Amino acid sequence: MANDRPLAAHEILDALENVSDNEEDYRERLICILPPPVDPDCLTDEDSGEEDNVTLNNLPRNILLQPAEVMIQGQIMVSDTEEEPSNSTGRTKRRRTYAWRKRDLAKNPVNWPDVQGACQDKRPIEWFENFLDEDVISLLVSESNKYAVKKNLPGDITTEDMKCFIGILLVSGYSWLPRRRMYWENSPDTKNELISSAMTRDRFDFIFRHLHVNDNLDLQDKYTKVRPLVTLLNKKFLEFSPLEEHYSVDEAMIPYYGKHGCKQHIKGKPIRYGFKAWVGATRLGYVLWIEPYQGATTMCNPIYKELGLGASVVLTFCDVLISRGFDLPYHVVFDIFFTGTPLLEEITKKGLRCTGTVRENRTSSCPLITSKLLKKKERGAVDYRTTHDNTFIIAKWHDNNIFSIASNAVGINPKQSAKRFSQSEKRNIVIEEPHMVSIYNKYMGGVDRSDENISHYRIGIRGKKWYMPLLTHMIDLAEHNAWQLYKINHGKLDHLGFRRRVAIALIESNSKNGKRGPSRPSHHEHADSRKDQMNHLVIPQSKETHCRQCHKKCLTRCKKCDVGVCVKCFETYHS
Repeated sequence: MANDRPLAAHEILDALENVSDNEEDYRERLICILPPPVDPDCLTDEDSGEEDNVTLNNLPRNILLQPAEVMIQGQIMVSDTEEEPSNSTGRTKRRRTYAWRKRDLAKNPVNWPDVQGACQDKRPIEWFENFLDEDVISLLVSESNKYAVKKNLPGDITTEDMKCFIGILLVSGYSWLPRRRMYWENSPDTKNELISSAMTRDRFDFIFRHLHVNDNLDLQDKYTKVRPLVTLLNKKFLEFSPLEEHYSVDEAMIPYYGKHGCKQHIKGKPIRYGFKAWVGATRLGYVLWIEPYQGATTMCNPIYKELGLGASVVLTFCDVLISRGFDLPYHVVFDIFFTGTPLLEEITKKGLRCTGTVRENRTSSCPLITSKLLKKKERGAVDYRTTHDNTFIIAKWHDNNIFSIASNAVGINPKQSAKRFSQSEKRNIVIEEPHMVSIYNKYMGGVDRSDENISHYRIGIRGKKWYMPLLTHMIDLAEHNAWQLYKINHGKLDHLGFRRRVAIALIESNSKNGKRGPSRPSHHEHADSRKDQMNHLVIPQSKETHCRQCHKKCLTRCKKCDVGVCVKCFETYHS
């Protein structure tokens, strides 16, 4: 029954004494009693007993009548059919404990169906347009035009302009220059004819400055500026994803060096500064799902919030897999950040399988051998326990170091041979590797592989807006996923060749093909070679050009420099 007032200390004591002996609850109770008010007529603050032997029986009446709180410590054994505890304040969250047995996990083998379709013979640009289709392009065009109009500028960006703009961004990933304006500079060492002839420099700058996806509509979402694009591409990534058995969940970093509340620093990572994102990928690196990390407001399913951040991320990705509509037992692999026994239970309830390394303090008091004792055994030694209902297994293995791993799908056997280098013997040795460790090592690196592939040709043009790295990363991700589908369908091009084909197709098919007008020469043109005083000769030319020195029309030019120079300025230009 709910109380309208706090319970007094004597009322809590009476309630605890009346607990039924049949309840198997032996947790420790700590009672916190608020200090009594000071009575001016009271001449002493001593209790009725000895100071060194204070018990509940010798407390004075004024203390027993004070409001008090009770705190319960420890764990309680609950049955599988017990109802979930209430989330109301004042009730303690109950954690389940398990009965462990020294046996291997016994699961029926899964026969994964061969549901892949026939290979599709598509051009690289066709694979890319699976993701950046008309829906995505129209989103970028409409929102960018709205953003330009708000600044009292013409909102005249077209679909062809946006596709050509994206093609130029893709070129900057493998033909990188320190300044984006150098692509249009009249200098033989930097000018890119493909880019400069397809779009003018000022037009590119206009689109780049006004590239927009969304306004600040949701103040709770720190990534509301890019949310429509992330949501739309996630839907398309899932729609065209290959149907595989194993997937991995891990974190990825998007480089960013400015100031933002979501910027992260992770020591020891290849990208230490930037935005962190949760990613679900296949073994070869095809990304099905990406969600930028924003702390407590990360867009994960709120029903998993009580299980913690790591479990919420994995379970949200599991829901994404289930939403595909295939009733298949997918196998999800994740690392030590995510794994815990509550997560294993929830994934089992969903009918999915999982494997992941786990911290020792998250094993629900699994009675495994201590790491100190296991390290004294030979390399390859393993200790394991399985729950009494055969739900999952937790094992501890001695490799280069001691680590724990848990799974609800695979166990220790069949063991496999693994080659390791022995520092003491100075040679390669062969040790036994548990089956669950082999599965983890084989399928865990999908997210890291996608990060590596993207990092080789990441878009090199940078902007000042904080969300620009996120927009360019989503374009890189779409191109990378398109290449993954191309390779699955037996394409012959490597990643660089595929990216070049996509970029050239976007630029050539959507360029204006307008004739470029006269432009100023680069101020670095012949800056040193014209002064070397070697083989500079005046020769006539049939067409009048402007002199490089006085800018008047002339009919002579320098044979070596191949620029128009009048006779009067010839000596001055070359000195």
